[in-house]
Amino acid sequence: MKLLLKREYKKHLTRGTFYLNGKLLCKTLEPSIHLKSIPCPEGNYRLECEYDEECGWYLYFEADGRRFEIRVSSETGATDTIVPVTFFKRSIPLFTRLACKILTDKVIHYMGEREEVWLEIYSDVKPSKQNLWKLNPQNTLLGQEA
Repeated sequence: MKLLLKREYKKHLTRGTFYLNGKLLCKTLEPSIHLKSIPCPEGNYRLECEYDEECGWYLYFEADGRRFEIRVSSETGATDTIVPVTFFKRSIPLFTRLACKILTDKVIHYMGEREEVWLEIYSDVKPSKQNLWKLNPQNTLLGQEA
């Protein structure tokens, strides 16, 4: 089974959408590509599941020598975490526990049938860490770090 994560890179965060069998499953929230600890690279990853006493079952995968978890984050600004979200209201993620439970239950169901589950992460527009430009009060261009 293949789970798709389509990303949208924003200045302060990375939003995404999980699709399963071509159907929208939930939204996601990740750290910005402009932070020191960037989100995992786009590509294909084999998903695994693990149990935690505090949060219950969650999903994870390995990429670039780092472990990325798909779970409700207990830490504000946690890196190496993809947070499932039911929807956003004025840029505020809502019902993250519900989205995480639905996603985890569906993936564990496939794993229970001894099927490998793969996560494909992609985007229509590739991120850039180039300097962003803006006009200063004198209407001349200034380089600005993102």
